Amino acid sequence: MKKQDDFVSILGGYTADAATKRFTERTFNIFEDSEHLVELAQKWKNVAADKAQGHMFEQLEVIKFNLDALKKDSELFAKTTASLGFPTDPVDIIISNGKETLREVQAKSCNSAARSAFALSNEKYQEMQRLAPQDQVEKIKELLEKRIEAGTLKAEDYEQTYRNMTESLEHGDVRSSGTTYDEALKATDANVAADIANQSKLEAAFVDMHESGKRAGNIGAALSGATSSVTEFYQVYNGERELGEATVNIAISTAKGYATGYTVTALSKGITHSATHFLGTGASKALARSNAPVAIASGIISSSKSMISYLKGDIELEQLSDEITHTAITSSASFYYGALGQVMIPIPVVGSIVGAGVGYMIGNLIHQSGLVALGDSQLVKIAKERRRQIQALCLAAVPQIRQNRLALQQQLDQHFELRKQLFMSAFDSFDLGMNDWEPNQCLEALNTISDHFGSVLPYKSFEEFDQMMCSEDSFKF
Repeated sequence: MKKQDDFVSILGGYTADAATKRFTERTFNIFEDSEHLVELAQKWKNVAADKAQGHMFEQLEVIKFNLDALKKDSELFAKTTASLGFPTDPVDIIISNGKETLREVQAKSCNSAARSAFALSNEKYQEMQRLAPQDQVEKIKELLEKRIEAGTLKAEDYEQTYRNMTESLEHGDVRSSGTTYDEALKATDANVAADIANQSKLEAAFVDMHESGKRAGNIGAALSGATSSVTEFYQVYNGERELGEATVNIAISTAKGYATGYTVTALSKGITHSATHFLGTGASKALARSNAPVAIASGIISSSKSMISYLKGDIELEQLSDEITHTAITSSASFYYGALGQVMIPIPVVGSIVGAGVGYMIGNLIHQSGLVALGDSQLVKIAKERRRQIQALCLAAVPQIRQNRLALQQQLDQHFELRKQLFMSAFDSFDLGMNDWEPNQCLEALNTISDHFGSVLPYKSFEEFDQMMCSEDSFKF
């Protein structure tokens, strides 16, 4: 069951990563906007703060607008024309959907409402959105109303400004929270700009994690629910499960799928954005494209589940080690084969999902083979167990072997002692016979030895030997 859950978790993670990639890309853009804010503070640090704050005002509004677009999953984004390489363009900010410019914005932040109103009321701005400091907008509108009523020469320009005046960068349902003059002025300090940038990055990262997590949760719930439904209803069909129990199990599996999907994707996004801090934006983007964060996050979640089961006493240490090994192997295989699958099948999402599925299966086979393991592999464990069994048998046999050896030695000593005495007596008799030239005594001694080995000589006296030698018949020694 756990392996099935891990498989669904990995596939769900890859699917969700592809489905939420837009959030991550927008988050990277906000990171770049935030870094540009710090660059502006450094660039204009030698210029009077009340002059430099205008640049900070524009960039702060862009960051806030893009953060709101990220939260609302909107395709809209804002950019300053200066950041695009057009610092003298009449348009200060553009709002786009990635295909075309939807709104042009003129932003002015001066040290008084009157100056901001006058700066915004230039005929060359032609129905652009007019953006002013949030704390000055109400006063600016009052001044514009008076000047329009007075019928001055610039009344038409004032009317256009009044008509397009906003206190925040906005288009459709996406809007910034507005920026005050003092806020822009303080941002000219590089340290303050860095703090704002870090806070914006952190907020964007959390939004990406949460919004992507929610959508991944839905995908995880759908996959887990579908898988569980097939299993449970099959058991109902076979009479192994009651319908009510099956329904409850499906609901539980679906809920777990949502939680796992949310957690895996949120964690993978967190890994990606953390890499930005340590490795830089370029390396972080490459990491995100590789799907490595998904494999890492899925492995962490799966291993955490195993650890919790072990701490609760549901599984033993050996099973914990086995499950963590399985997770490590299948996660790694899914990652590598997912990347290979995307190359072999250049269809967005499809290639990586197919590759990840194949990788999981291959990793599962490798794990089951016991060739790779955390600590001792299964083959090593089996060999060690056999060694322990053989060692136990040997230890039990050693005393018996020693006892039998002593008994054998005693038997051999006793047996050869008798033979030794027999041989010495026979050889002594043979020597005496030779010395005294008594052939019959020699033959008797030889017969004694032969008889001990179960054999006899074909003659027992010299006369018999002489007859045998003179006989025409064949003989055998």
